[in-house]
Amino acid sequence: MYVRDKSKRLLIIGIIGCILYVIGDFLFAATGKGQTTESIGFMVRVAYLEMGTWRMVVSILCGFVGTLLYYMGFHRMYGLLKIHVTEENDRKWVKLFRVAYVTGTVAWTYVHAMFMNVALIFKFVYQSHGEMQVAADIANRVFYANAAPMLIAYILCDVGLTIVMIVMVWKNIIPLNSTPARIFATLCNPMVMPGVIGNLLAILPWPVNQLDHGTESFGHALVLILGLILLREMHKAGELKNAEVLE
Repeated sequence: MYVRDKSKRLLIIGIIGCILYVIGDFLFAATGKGQTTESIGFMVRVAYLEMGTWRMVVSILCGFVGTLLYYMGFHRMYGLLKIHVTEENDRKWVKLFRVAYVTGTVAWTYVHAMFMNVALIFKFVYQSHGEMQVAADIANRVFYANAAPMLIAYILCDVGLTIVMIVMVWKNIIPLNSTPARIFATLCNPMVMPGVIGNLLAILPWPVNQLDHGTESFGHALVLILGLILLREMHKAGELKNAEVLE
């Protein structure tokens, strides 16, 4: 009972961390009604000039705290998977799950802060010199200098985690009772969630279209909801009786 309750608590803490990501993404990207969404180059949006600096600061804090909580939830889910998965051929997916969440823990504070810093550089250079194109060029150059590690992190902790979770759902490593449940669970990852739900929201009128921001982070939260389902089924099956490895 102790292991189950502690595991549930840690998974929920991880979900809260992902919700902080969602809040941070929303503060960074959401625009007001009629506000321009024009971009200059790959990363710079004119709307950054109209956003309060406090939004960027709070967004960075959300990413920092969210990452700490994220690790607690995903590390516990990894511990559950180590107990639950007994087939040798399936253990590689548990190891890949670990690669994905460790990458996310290490990288997301850096990645999220870089997005914010690019926006702040654009904003502050423009305020100092009044040249929008010059400010955008400097901010984009900073982004391009950091693009390689950011792309690697994205591939491992978003694309990689998505592939791992879809495989674990359809191999029944995540125990679900029906095919419809597995189809729905296929959305529970950081790639399919924004790719399907996020794009649908983006075509709707303001302010509903602003809910698109954060769907990637919410996809990570949905992974941990699958972790709660895993925990429930492991408890029913008596798999937590000898779970010292989690402590």
